[in-house]
Amino acid sequence: MGLFDYLEKKKREEERKKAAENAGKIATGAAVGATLGAAAGLLFAPKSGKETRDEIAEKSKEAVDNVSAATKEAVDGIQFKAYQASEQVKKTYEDLKEKAVDKKDEIEEDVEVAKAKAEAIGEIVKDGAEEVKEEIAETKEVVKDSAEEVKKDIKKTNEKVEKEVK
Repeated sequence: MGLFDYLEKKKREEERKKAAENAGKIATGAAVGATLGAAAGLLFAPKSGKETRDEIAEKSKEAVDNVSAATKEAVDGIQFKAYQASEQVKKTYEDLKEKAVDKKDEIEEDVEVAKAKAEAIGEIVKDGAEEVKEEIAETKEVVKDSAEEVKKDIKKTNEKVEKEVK
């Protein structure tokens, strides 16, 4: 389980706790309201004891039914919202995963292009180095030949100078 998954799980747990607390508050409020309303109605209604007891029983059943219905509605709403949040998290996760794969592919393509360029540059440098090497060899030969000619010229000049000096 990754960090993102862990944080999402904790967030969902907190949301469920809050939703359960809210559902309990709604149910309690509905029960208290129904009970107070029934009690007030009975206290101010001029009826016989049996009628009052029957009405209390009926109002109590209505209050229980109202609380049950309100609780069920709250639970259904919470479950639906939890489902929606879960689906959104899944969609966001899949979107991020897809973007990561796309970015990885893009980087791999860039690496391949860079490798190809580096190889091409390497070939150009290698070819250039070969040409420079050949030119150096040719220059070496030219310098060697020139040096031989200069040497011969110096020798001839030296011989002339010796003849003239004698």
